[in-house]
Amino acid sequence: MIKSWESYKIRVRSNIIGNISKTDGIEYWRNKLFATILIYLFPFGLLTLIPSAIVVYILGIKTLAISYVLFGIAITVITLYQRLNIDLRKFLFLTLLYSVSFILIFFMGHHGAGLTYLFGVTVFSLLILPTYAGVMTIFINILICLLQAYFIYAGMVDYPLRDNYQVASWLSISANSVLLSTVAVIFMPMLFSGLQETIEAQYRLKKNLVSHKDELKSSLSEKETLLAEIHHRVKNNLAVVSGMLQIQSFKETDEEFQKKLMDSTMRIKSMASIHEQLYQSRSFSKMDFETGLKNLIRTIVESMSDGHSVRTEFDLESIKLNINQAVPCSLIVNEVVTNSLKHAFREQQEGLIFVSLKKNGPKLNLKITDNGAGFNHHADSRAESSLGFELIQTLSHQLDGEYEYKNRDDTSGVHFELIFNITDSSGSSSG
Repeated sequence: MIKSWESYKIRVRSNIIGNISKTDGIEYWRNKLFATILIYLFPFGLLTLIPSAIVVYILGIKTLAISYVLFGIAITVITLYQRLNIDLRKFLFLTLLYSVSFILIFFMGHHGAGLTYLFGVTVFSLLILPTYAGVMTIFINILICLLQAYFIYAGMVDYPLRDNYQVASWLSISANSVLLSTVAVIFMPMLFSGLQETIEAQYRLKKNLVSHKDELKSSLSEKETLLAEIHHRVKNNLAVVSGMLQIQSFKETDEEFQKKLMDSTMRIKSMASIHEQLYQSRSFSKMDFETGLKNLIRTIVESMSDGHSVRTEFDLESIKLNINQAVPCSLIVNEVVTNSLKHAFREQQEGLIFVSLKKNGPKLNLKITDNGAGFNHHADSRAESSLGFELIQTLSHQLDGEYEYKNRDDTSGVHFELIFNITDSSGSSSG
């Protein structure tokens, strides 16, 4: 039963509304209202007409009984017949209402609801058709009232309300219906005009918003392309600088100076790797730091293993880090891992570097350990005055973080730990 009712409503809406959408303004709402009227008028109208036809037939008023049957057929065709034009369907509906009104007036005079139907026709015409249809109904209503007055004058219908001045009495009563119809024709179009203006204004606003949205998308796309190009060029320029330093280091005979050039080369490569990852990910303010960290450490180990077999193990959580924090943190990692590769495994052929990256609430916790020889007192004093150690201090301060860099307590090797708050600030990595 429910499925049948839903199928019926879909069919009626398809007949009335068709392909019209909300963007068509008041016309869409006129058709939707008309469809809703027919959806409920058809079944409830039949429930009223069928017993009414039976009753009046039993009472011997066969003409009225036939009229009720014809009304039922008409409302069925108007509601369900698919090939009717929408405007024709509406005018047939108004014609049906006029027929009901005329018959009620003719058979029942002032006792019936005919005059109410005349006013109803005007209201419905204004609801489902343009204003001109409502104006037309005023003249038709006047014509019907005058025709009934003629029937009364000619004695063709009974008018039991009074014995004298029957025509004048009828005209005074029917004039109220005509007056109400006239008032409706004057004021209802004002309401619909305001609604139409509101709908059109909302449509224009929506169109402008869509247009601005498209412009913003286009502008954003251009800026993303520009940022991608900037990161790409920065990475390429850093690669050129690191390549020049590396070539220079190969030509140097001073071993100490050569090491310093190689250290600077690795620092520049660390920064270049960040820009490369940002370029590849198309995310220009934040990066998956665990991925960049793993790639950075593997690059350093491959570049500086120097004949030793150094394994790397990772325990990394997925953490998004903005570029302002990713660059200094990567430089710190470069210093710590480079230091381990340079000093920790001199006396052993194999080594292990373990890296842990965890997030504890708003804080990032980075740990790097190795199983090498560890610090000795002489090395500690040298490290504290070295450029690498100064960079770790300076960059940790830039991150507003705390760190410790010491020998491991449980076994040989070095333990480094850095803790700082993850922030959402974005932009340049400088400062």
